[in-house]
Amino acid sequence: MDLVESVRKAWVVTGLTLRYLMGTRRGIAMAVLAAVPLILTVGLAVARVGSFGIQLFQILLIPLFFQLVLIFVTLVNASTLIRDEIEDNTLPYLLTRPISKPALVLYKYVAYLASALVLLVPPIVLAYGVTELHTESPFSADLDVLWGFLLTTILGSAAYGALFLFVSVLVRRPLFVGLLIGFLWESVVGQIPGDVRKISVIHYLKSILKDTISVTPLSIYSTDVSAAISVVVLVGFSIAMVVLSILVFQQMEFKSKA
Repeated sequence: MDLVESVRKAWVVTGLTLRYLMGTRRGIAMAVLAAVPLILTVGLAVARVGSFGIQLFQILLIPLFFQLVLIFVTLVNASTLIRDEIEDNTLPYLLTRPISKPALVLYKYVAYLASALVLLVPPIVLAYGVTELHTESPFSADLDVLWGFLLTTILGSAAYGALFLFVSVLVRRPLFVGLLIGFLWESVVGQIPGDVRKISVIHYLKSILKDTISVTPLSIYSTDVSAAISVVVLVGFSIAMVVLSILVFQQMEFKSKA
């Protein structure tokens, strides 16, 4: 019975969170942003750009998707999980329900991850399909590229989402801090040679792409981290950030506003 009750609570919280993340104008805006890679590839295919192929696909999408679309979508969605509940004064009422604070954070993070993948994965698959169709290649011609993009999309969504969730329980303006981390820290630190770049998420995402794709513009990217190690680091980082978010959230006090 305890298991059934836990599943019921998880279903309710994740369902409400999913509806909030994807059923509002913000969710529609994020869906449009996530579709940018697909819109770009369709545009290139319709324009019959002669050089458009799997190499140009990577050259355009690696910076566009991983350093703009992925970061912005995960930031906007993850930073609202807890902070919006606090600002809207709905969290005290939610906490009166028979659900623990750790469970609440965990269920909301699971809902976030599901929504992020629903938004980010289909456009990448479709953009890849359009690229192969344009070059009259079979869908399976460059599966290493598709696999690399899918793996890094999943791990990037998990890592960035956990990081921005942690930021949202620490500060009152998580969007501003998240923008600094996502578009300043990740861009600058990720370009610094040596071991400094190892404290950025984007470094491990690029290392995975370099190690899993046979022909890639990232072949010149300098890294001594393998794809397997990068996966372990990103998974461990995601878990650590969620655990830290839970620990900080447990110490927070909430009172209903008059």
